[in-house]
Amino acid sequence: MAHADGKGPFSFKVNGVDLDSSSRFLSALEILEIGKKHGAMPGDPKNYLLQGDKGRYGLDDKIDLEEDNVFITVPNTPTPVA
Repeated sequence: MAHADGKGPFSFKVNGVDLDSSSRFLSALEILEIGKKHGAMPGDPKNYLLQGDKGRYGLDDKIDLEEDNVFITVPNTPTPVA
């Protein structure tokens, strides 16, 4: 989906939830925060990493939504064991 004028909306998915942004470039944390706001995952967005087609992103990594726009969240904290 090419935007010749560089303006949005730019569509993306977090854990299967359809989202969009007026900006083409977002940090992983911004994407996680948008996902949290729309119910894509529980808990604090800072406790997750973002996994896309191009790899795993740290919170400060900038992502081009024209190149990578389908993500899953990966907890970056220890998970309790029963």
